[in-house]
Amino acid sequence: MNVNVGTVNSLKVEAVRTVFDTAFPEDDIEVSTVDVSSGVPAQPFNGELALGAINRAHAALLDADYGVGIEAGIVHFPGCEERFSVQFCAIVDRDGGVSVGHGPGYTLPHEVIAALEAGSDLNREMSRISGIEEIRNKIGAVGYLSNGITDRLTITRDAVLMALIPRIKQTG
Repeated sequence: MNVNVGTVNSLKVEAVRTVFDTAFPEDDIEVSTVDVSSGVPAQPFNGELALGAINRAHAALLDADYGVGIEAGIVHFPGCEERFSVQFCAIVDRDGGVSVGHGPGYTLPHEVIAALEAGSDLNREMSRISGIEEIRNKIGAVGYLSNGITDRLTITRDAVLMALIPRIKQTG
């Protein structure tokens, strides 16, 4: 099975590889990276997350069995004051079928949200606060804010799994 991931971020690629290997242990999974654009702002908000993941998945598909796109950003749910950092994953197949899922959401410090709304991005703000350069490629904001209880790889795997669920067991 050939899977193309629409990113060069090694953490996202590792998450995809782990989930596909676990979900389809009988298959020989070949995961490749494809550097594609999400078509959304560098710091996406709300509906831009799903759109960016879907755009990446479509652009990454090429000649593979599946194209996978992952987009992280900030979501506001009606009726809730908080903004949540969430990762969306989209998986596209050769027949044009799309499945989408997202991982857990967590709140960010108000100062970070204000900076994001003013045009900054989460990696910049959390690298500044934590002192960890390029934190997005390491434990991520969630790893820092949870004091290591969870990390970006874990929540990225969760997003990939949620998008893959409709493809794991085919039912009537």
